[in-house]
Amino acid sequence: MSDQNVKEQVRALLDKLPDDCSLADVQRAIAVLMWPKQGDGNPAPPERLSPDEVKRRLREWLKSEKDK
Repeated sequence: MSDQNVKEQVRALLDKLPDDCSLADVQRAIAVLMWPKQGDGNPAPPERLSPDEVKRRLREWLKSEKDK
């Protein structure tokens, strides 16, 4: 996706939002725009992690925070 295409997508997104939208509304809309898509253009379901993988990632993150 080229930078110009991204700008066009964000401009179109801003035009669709109501004039009284908040920055949080804009952030949410951009997050939805960035969400991975399936082949048909619909949002892809989120990746499901096993409980063991969540624990592993959390331990890794906590260790890196402790080292700071």
